[in-house]
Amino acid sequence: MATGHLLTEDLNIPNTFGPSSRPMDSSRILFELMQLSHQADEARRQNGQADMLEDVISKSILRRLLSALHFRDAATVNHSRRVAKLSVGIAQFLSWEGQPLKLLEVAGLLHDIGKIGVPDNILFKPGRLNPDEAGLMALHYNISLDVLQACRVDRGVLEIISQSHTHYNGATDGFRRIGSDVHQGARILAVADAYDSLSMDKVYREKKTHEEIMEILHAESGTQFDGNIVRALSRWIDTNGLPFQTEKSEPVANQAQMTPVDHEETLRASSLGNVFSYLYILESLYDGFYLVDADRHYRIWNRGAERLLGQRATTVLNQTWDENQFEMISKFGDPLPEEERPLRRIFETGKATTSEIQIQQTNGSWIPVELQSVPVVDDNGLVIGVAEIFRDLSRTGTCSEYRELKLAACRDSLTSVANRGSLETQLAMLITEFSESSLPEPFSAIFLDIDHFKQINDTFGHSIGDQVLIEIARLLQHETYSGELVGRFGGEEFMILCPATNLDQAQRRAERLRLAICAADIAELDDFSVSASFGVAQSEPGDSVESIIRRADTALYASKEGGRNRTTTLTTAEMIEQNSTAKEQKRSADAMRFQTVLHACVASDIVIYKLGGFVDDHRASLREVTSERVVIRIGSRGILPFWGGSDRTRPVEMELEFGDRITKTRRRSKEASSRVEIQVRIRPIGIARNREAFQARAKRVLHALREYLVAD
Repeated sequence: MATGHLLTEDLNIPNTFGPSSRPMDSSRILFELMQLSHQADEARRQNGQADMLEDVISKSILRRLLSALHFRDAATVNHSRRVAKLSVGIAQFLSWEGQPLKLLEVAGLLHDIGKIGVPDNILFKPGRLNPDEAGLMALHYNISLDVLQACRVDRGVLEIISQSHTHYNGATDGFRRIGSDVHQGARILAVADAYDSLSMDKVYREKKTHEEIMEILHAESGTQFDGNIVRALSRWIDTNGLPFQTEKSEPVANQAQMTPVDHEETLRASSLGNVFSYLYILESLYDGFYLVDADRHYRIWNRGAERLLGQRATTVLNQTWDENQFEMISKFGDPLPEEERPLRRIFETGKATTSEIQIQQTNGSWIPVELQSVPVVDDNGLVIGVAEIFRDLSRTGTCSEYRELKLAACRDSLTSVANRGSLETQLAMLITEFSESSLPEPFSAIFLDIDHFKQINDTFGHSIGDQVLIEIARLLQHETYSGELVGRFGGEEFMILCPATNLDQAQRRAERLRLAICAADIAELDDFSVSASFGVAQSEPGDSVESIIRRADTALYASKEGGRNRTTTLTTAEMIEQNSTAKEQKRSADAMRFQTVLHACVASDIVIYKLGGFVDDHRASLREVTSERVVIRIGSRGILPFWGGSDRTRPVEMELEFGDRITKTRRRSKEASSRVEIQVRIRPIGIARNREAFQARAKRVLHALREYLVAD
């Protein structure tokens, strides 16, 4: 077919049939990331400790990362330096020393490294970010972890950064329980990062004063920040003065050491920026990915892979890829042979693939995914690694929406503390760890219930009642220790899970919380003091979620029954003893109780008249007389409370309760008669140890009563 003269014939576009080498080609970008990882290994091998910062990170890699960040945004580098100094200062005030301080310092320097890949229109936006932009900006924490994993940075740094941006209380993933992996360095970094950010001018707000910053940090303590760290920061500044009073107005020392100084280094910084930009695509569009090198070792295992596949990065990184690590089947449920595994095929063919399969999570459930397997190819065309990228086909909405929904699902909507479901999930994890450990460390559960809460609602209204709940939750968060979880169990009842805490420690903790509530001015209620009752239980062998909750709740009920505003502890042995005592008391009470029904042939007012003669003849006393009820005491007790040897010294109390008038017709005569039903209850006064003696005494009293009332 004749097409005529084409414009492309005049443009001299080369006919290239080889692989693309454009900067954003996936394989090329991943090759740059793999090269960075190999450089970190090489620096450690060739230079040993000379190139290592106390085994935390290669100095050359640290310099390259900070140089690229400075090339992207000098203000972020300056902020990171101040955050690192502030974090170290707080940690030293808390008696940190040695390598933990170095881990924290490096985490402070690199916690914002992911901002290298943030688009200009977001990073330098002259205004407040909208929700979508803020969601994309938040991904820089995950991207920081991806790159730092590839750079072989110490796991302690990864832990600090990974936990620093999550809300302090109750924000856990599906396989991490509160208290087990809570890194104090992460809480320090979060406070230091917020303090420095609030102290700087932004395009959408002016900087805050120290007093304003501390007020904000205290207000968010327990939900976003650790109250203990905030108080430590306040005391440290009181001792050493306000930080960075000169640095914020003067050029940063040694700044030139981090700036790209030649064309080659500028190109390397730009290339690294392409890597970060590509990672933003992976983190924002997909649910998880990992990177495996030519030796089948995991180099990156991102947080999405943690959530999707149920294994933590710390247990996977540097481990060897295993074909049987995750069971895979086709999307139709057919077995997937080992030779059909995408990663194996890529190492053999070098060709990228996309397939829909089902993969089994560690909890045993199957999840449908779209799996992209991308080869990492070097300049010679050799496959030096594979990236496998997952998209969860069972979810709806974006990854960020999913994460927000997951966070909302574990929060109480009113108080923002953990909800009951989250509490029970964390409690189950604590119990599992306790039961599976060879040397189990006890943990405790504290229940508390706000006293007279219904009266608060009835007197002041439900809006004030809600405010009381909010302020109680905030107080509990401020007063609890790092790693403990505060949650609203339901209504006005809260629960606190305390890892590594025995019963005595938890009892003292509950008492401190009780006194703090009494001393606080909750919701500014006029002439009404808010208090709470507490119940405490410690983990014991064989416990389940239900058993420890029941034990703590029973202890709480005992506090309420004992007068409220107090703390009660309870063990299983004490609970069994109490149940046994209660059953014995019930059996004893049943044995010392006599109850029957009489039918008198006279009206109730005549019955009361006839009882006068009964009282006189038996030297009894009337304790209560109404038209519906009469209470009579018969006999007298001596100096001691025990029963004597005769009816006179065996006193009883008889209660008569008058029911409705009943009309009966005799079959033969067909005559109708009217009778009054009388409930009779007799109990001993004093201590009657002999059941048979009491029953005989009660029957004699009843026999005499029948004669007076002409009853059957």
